[in-house]
Amino acid sequence: MTSLDSPVRTASPAASWSVAARVAGALTLTLSGLLWAVADLIEPDLNGADSLTWTAAHPGPAGIAITADMLATPCLLGATAVWLLLSRRRSPRLAWAGAVLLVLGLTGQAMIMGVGLVGYMVARSGEIDPAVFSAVVGDGPDPSLPGTVFMAMFFVGAFVGIVVMMVAVWRSRALPRAAAALLVAFQLTELVNPPFPSTLIAAAGLVWMAVALLRTPVAESIDGRGGVMERR
Repeated sequence: MTSLDSPVRTASPAASWSVAARVAGALTLTLSGLLWAVADLIEPDLNGADSLTWTAAHPGPAGIAITADMLATPCLLGATAVWLLLSRRRSPRLAWAGAVLLVLGLTGQAMIMGVGLVGYMVARSGEIDPAVFSAVVGDGPDPSLPGTVFMAMFFVGAFVGIVVMMVAVWRSRALPRAAAALLVAFQLTELVNPPFPSTLIAAAGLVWMAVALLRTPVAESIDGRGGVMERR
């Protein structure tokens, strides 16, 4: 039985974080999931001219949805930093590889948000036929050099990056493993186009991680061998 004065090793680097750092990390994780889910819950799953027609008919909700999506992107970058800091000690290669891939993927996501904002402005103006705009922009990138680079950045970065990073988080034991599994399940669910917003799965995992981060025991000292110590 461990006494109150007996230090034990803890798996989470967050044990040595300040209260402000934990709150900031938890807030980043929470906002990432909630903003992402809000955007998907508000806007129906439409493409091309149908999406622009809906936006023109519902400018208020559409504006909230695209704003939530835009704000979610930098929050997800912050979440990537949190995952990196928590997992790099046990799995440095996986953590850094996942972080780099996610930065590329989120850069592609930001580009999509830019196109979405332009589409929102076009739909609200009523001066351009949504069908014409959709035909020019298309439902996906063309096979040109910029389009190919975008596809590599977004699809490889986002899909592979989250899996690699969650493997690093799983190995770190710094956050609930089931929460990491939910993020991987979210990516796999995206491939089958479910009848519900798959971002709800991601939001559940991210909020779970945020709660776990806040509840990490506080470190008392450093053991001199690279391990954080805590007292129970």
